[in-house]
Amino acid sequence: MWSIKTKLVVFGTVLVGAIGILIGGATIWIRNDRMRDEKITQESVVVKDSLEIAAGDKRRVMDFLEKLDGEIVENYEIVAEYPGEIEAYFEYFDINGQKRLEHFTIQIVDKTTPKIYGGSYFTVPVGYGGDLTNLMLSGDDFDDNPERKIVGEYDLGKTGKYNLEYVITDNAGNLASQKFVLEIVQPSDNKTDTPQVSEAVDFDETVAEYKTAKTKIGIDVSSWQGEIDWQKVQKAGVEFVMIRVGYQAGYDGEYVLDKYFENNISGAAKVGLPVGVYFYSYATSVEQAISQAEWVAEKLQDFQLDLGVAFDWEDWGSFNEVGMSFYTINKVAGSFLETVENAGYNGILYGSKNYLERIWQPKVEYDVWLAQYYNQPTYKDDFWIWQMSDSGRVDGIYGNVDLDVMYIN
Repeated sequence: MWSIKTKLVVFGTVLVGAIGILIGGATIWIRNDRMRDEKITQESVVVKDSLEIAAGDKRRVMDFLEKLDGEIVENYEIVAEYPGEIEAYFEYFDINGQKRLEHFTIQIVDKTTPKIYGGSYFTVPVGYGGDLTNLMLSGDDFDDNPERKIVGEYDLGKTGKYNLEYVITDNAGNLASQKFVLEIVQPSDNKTDTPQVSEAVDFDETVAEYKTAKTKIGIDVSSWQGEIDWQKVQKAGVEFVMIRVGYQAGYDGEYVLDKYFENNISGAAKVGLPVGVYFYSYATSVEQAISQAEWVAEKLQDFQLDLGVAFDWEDWGSFNEVGMSFYTINKVAGSFLETVENAGYNGILYGSKNYLERIWQPKVEYDVWLAQYYNQPTYKDDFWIWQMSDSGRVDGIYGNVDLDVMYIN
C-alpha cells in the first residue's frame, strides 16, 4: 500500500513539483512517494555547489545538475519570479531504465538594485516642509518599503545651493544613489504669473492628420465633460469612445460611479459608437485590484461593451509613500486586468510613455492605451490606442476633451 502526496509550489507561471500532469494549460507536479522507496545514490545525481538564482531570471533543471547518470524526463524551465526558496522536483530514468524522482532546493536571491527616476537639480522655498526623498520617484523591484534618505548637509531655513546625494537601499542590501543639487530660494512674491493653457486641438484637424484606412479617431470622457450631445459628437466624425465608469476616492477610498457614466454609455451606444470604459484606481494590493475589477464588471452588466476595460493608475507622485514595490504595482495591475478578462471583457493597460517604458510589465500580456501628448507617438513597443491630446475640441462637448487614435489590427 502506498500513498500519493500532492506538493504544489507556485512560482511565477511555473508550477514546480514532481510528476507533470497538464490541467487547463498548467502543469501540476505530484510527488509519488512510491518512487522514493528505491535508494538513490549520490553518484547517480550530483547537484552543483551553488543552487542560487537571481530573482527575475530563468533556468532549467539541468542547469543546476553537475552530473546525471541517466536521462531526465522533462528539463522544464524554472522562472525565478520573487526572492525566496523553492524545491524543484524532477524525474529521470537511471542507467537501468528505472524511473526515479529527485529534488533540490533553490535559493532565489534579490540582486537587483533599486531605481531612482529624477533630475539633477531641484529648487524648494525656504522653510520647505516636504520630504526631500519625494523629489524623485524611486522604488525597488521587490521591497515594498526600501530605505530612502538624503546624504549631505543642508539647511532648509537658509537660501543657498547644496550638493547632496539621494540614496535608496532595499532589504537585501542592494543600494542605488544619485547626486543632485538642491537650491533653497526665497518664495516668489510675483502675483502676475498665469497658468499655462494648452492650445486647443480641433477635431477636424486631428482627423485630417491622423485618419487613415488603419486608424480610427475617438475621444475619452468623464464627468469633467458634463452633459454631452452624442448626436453632434457622432456627426462630428468621432468613431469610438472610452468612458470613465468610476474611480476610487483616494487610497483606501470607496469606489464611486462616475455621475455621467450611464448617460454617456447609453448615449454613445444609441448613436452607434463603439464603447470601452476605464477605472481610475488607487489600489495598493492585489485584493483591492480584484475588488475594483469585480465592481466594474457589476456596473457593466446592463450595457454592451465593444472595446474593453482599462486599468488607470497614475498617482506616481505619491508612489514613494504608499508602500509598494514595482513588483507589487505590476501584480496590482495584472490582477485587475485578469479579473476583467475572466468576466468576459478585454483588459487594457493605460499608461504614459515614461511609465510604460520604465515600470509597467502587463504591457506584454494586454492591450496598451498609450498616453503621450505629442505630434507622433515615440513609444517603441506595441500599443493599441494613443491618447494624443487633452485639449481637443469636438462639436457636442463643452470645453476640452481627450483625443485618441486607435490602430486597427
